[in-house]
Parts: sequence; C-alpha cells; structure tokens
Amino acid sequence: MSVRPIQHGLPQPDGGAWIHARMAATRLAGPLPWGETQAGARDASRLWWLHPLSCIAGVALVYALFMGFDFERVVPRAYIPSAMYAWGGVLLLAMAIGAAVIAAGRSPALLRGDGGLDVPAWAMGLLLVTTVFAYLLWFQPLIANPQLLLDILRGERSNLRNVAVTMPGVTTMTQFGVAYVIAHAALRGGQARPIAAWEHLGLAAVLMLAIVRSLAWSERLAVIELVVCYLVTSLAFVRVRRAGVWRAATVVPMVAPVALYVMFTTTEYFRSWDFYRDQYASIWSFSFERLIAYYATASNNGIGQLAESRQWPLLNGRYAIEWLYLMPVVGDELRAVVGDAKTQYMQFLEQFARPEFNNPSGLFPIVYDLGYVGSMLYFLGIGALIGRLHMAWRCRETGGVLFYPVAVLFLVELLRFNYFSSSRFFPVALALAVLWMAARRTAPRWGVAAP
Repeated sequence: MSVRPIQHGLPQPDGGAWIHARMAATRLAGPLPWGETQAGARDASRLWWLHPLSCIAGVALVYALFMGFDFERVVPRAYIPSAMYAWGGVLLLAMAIGAAVIAAGRSPALLRGDGGLDVPAWAMGLLLVTTVFAYLLWFQPLIANPQLLLDILRGERSNLRNVAVTMPGVTTMTQFGVAYVIAHAALRGGQARPIAAWEHLGLAAVLMLAIVRSLAWSERLAVIELVVCYLVTSLAFVRVRRAGVWRAATVVPMVAPVALYVMFTTTEYFRSWDFYRDQYASIWSFSFERLIAYYATASNNGIGQLAESRQWPLLNGRYAIEWLYLMPVVGDELRAVVGDAKTQYMQFLEQFARPEFNNPSGLFPIVYDLGYVGSMLYFLGIGALIGRLHMAWRCRETGGVLFYPVAVLFLVELLRFNYFSSSRFFPVALALAVLWMAARRTAPRWGVAAP
C-alpha cells in the first residue's frame, strides 16, 4: 500500500486503500461518528424548539397573550396590564440575553462523537427502590381501599388530598422517579450497556405511579415531569435521516398545545367538571378557559402580591430557594427566624384573588424576594445556566444530558411557578448529582480506528 507524505505525524493511506481501510474499520467499530454518516442525516438536538431562546420566545408569546384575558370572569381584581406586568417582560428578556451570551461564546463540538452515559445498575436500582417505596408509603390508604380511586373516576371525589397526606422527607423521594426516567433515556439513547428487563419494568412502574398520583392528588405535573424529561433526554441521541420525519419534527410545537389541551380536558372531566357542567355549554369550552386561567391568574397573582404589599424585597431567599424553607427541621428553623412570607400570600389570595388558582408564577416571587436589580441578575444568571446546559446537552456531556431536561421543564412551567426554587426540584437535583458522580463515560461507539 502506497503512503502519502506524513501529516500531523501519521502516515496517510492513498486513494482506494484509504476507502477500503475506512470501510473495514466501520464494520468493526460500528457506525461512523456523528456528522460522518449518510448525507442529510441531522441531529434531533438541532431542532429549533429545543433551543432555550426558542423556549423563552414561546413563553414570552404566551405571556403577552394575557393582555387579552378576561380576568373579571375568574378573579375579583385584575393587575394586568400594569408597570409590573411590563417588568415581567424585562425579566424574560434578561433570561434570553443570558442564554444568548453563552450560546455566542463558543460552538459546541457536535461532531466529536461522544460515547453513551453508562449509569451503573446499582444507581438505577437505588432510584427505583426509593421511588416505589415512597409511593407505597404515601398511598397506603389507597392500597387499603381501592374504592377511593373509583370514586374519583366516577366524579364523586375531586382528589384524595385529605386521605393520602404527604409525609415530609418520605413522599419527597417520589421525585427520584424523574431522575430515573432521565437515566433510563440516556442509557437507551447512548446504548452504553444493555438495559436489563427490570429497568424497563421500573420505567413502566414509575410512569404508572405518576398517573395514579395525577388522579389521586390532582397533580398533572407528576406526569408532565416524566414525559418532558424522558423526551428531551432521548432527543440528545437521536438522528433523523428522513426529510419527511424532520419536517414533521419541526412542527411539534404546533401539535403539543393540542395534546396538552386534550390531556387537560380528560383530567378535568374527572376532577371538576361535575361542579361546573351547569355553567358551560361543553367540557371543551370549560377546560379551555380553565387551562388559560391557570397560567394567566398565576401572573396576575404574582403582580397582585407586589401591588398590595409594601414589605418587599425580603432579601432572605424565601422564594429564590423555597426548597430550603420547606425542608424538614431546617425549614422550620428558618421560618421561625425570618418569618414566613407565604402567610401574607395566602391572605392576599383570600382577599384579592381566588385560592383555587394559587400559583404566583415563576417570575414575580423572585421580585418579591430580591427586588428589581436582584431579580434581573437572577434571571440573567438562570438564562446563562440554561444556555450552558443546552450546549452540554447537544455535546452529550454528562451534566447536559442529566440536567438540561429539567431546565426545559423549568421553562415550560415558568408562567405558573418557579421549578428551580420549588421543593420538588431539590430531590431531583440531588438524585441527578448522584447519577453524575456514578455515571461513567464509555468509549465512543461511533469511533473508527486510525489508519
């Protein structure tokens, strides 16, 4: 075999010999690196709606639509439009700037062909056992009396919150299920190791328990968390080779709201339709108004709390790190020392809003806590963090694969509440940190031996 002049310290094979060597290496090592496969194949991670700037733009569009919502049909007092409503738009812009600055800093190495994320079986087992154990303890009354769930399906009960009460420190572990589905999706997408049958059954069990939770506890977010995180994690490893499939994937944001509307209508049929059926022509009109109300009233509540109070900014982290204030023992001590601003918020809901729609949005509690300058810096930093996680996710770096799905969930729910500061985020972050330390990077599956 003839050899060309040495380049970069390695002899380079010539002509057809190079092609044959390349093909032989491919047969031995598997597919070629990303970017070196068939022409036209694209990374699903390049889909425009998975970019944080696109997500923030979508959030801003929905936020702008609140201007046309008829608040008088839902709450006693409307605070939109107002100067503080405009400040919410400024915070969204600050978050977009933070993400854009990070994205412009450097281009992620998308073609380097990282290997899969190898999560040890013991870590998967630990997450699964603790998740199922916490659910079993939580829903003991439901297990002892399955008739309670049938009462919900028949419309005789709206939920079981007064029966299956939460247990601080125990029911929190149900959130480990979010980390489990992320790890499962990473294993399946990266194919770092074979997935055992019990791990597949564990995924089904976690999803089924979340569905029961959404019905019994009126907590749709329990299912949304799993679906969003599994989908985003999986898409880090997907390549689309058909043009038609790619075109269909680009219009997913047009279909997603419809799917959300159908799911919301289904759950509202069991949850509250019996109480409102005499006030609406159909369940579809009722559920549409109620779905919009959940998001619109959240911003209205957050702005209203600021408008009706003179006690802000708190500058104590009560809303920015709310999870800390809700921890057993530690949270009790903190609330005893600095007081609990949630008491004032509940009073606001009783007097000026509607306790049924109790979300304060994810924007304005941060203003209440940190003030104007602090809230702008907070969302600027959050935008930068999400931008960095997105870049790491596209490169299939461990931190990005594990944490960017949760960042997308934060953006999806931002107009209702702040996922990063909530008590349900802390156990997810803790479990993901354990996975990060336990996971091993494998050799690139797409690599080819040097000629």
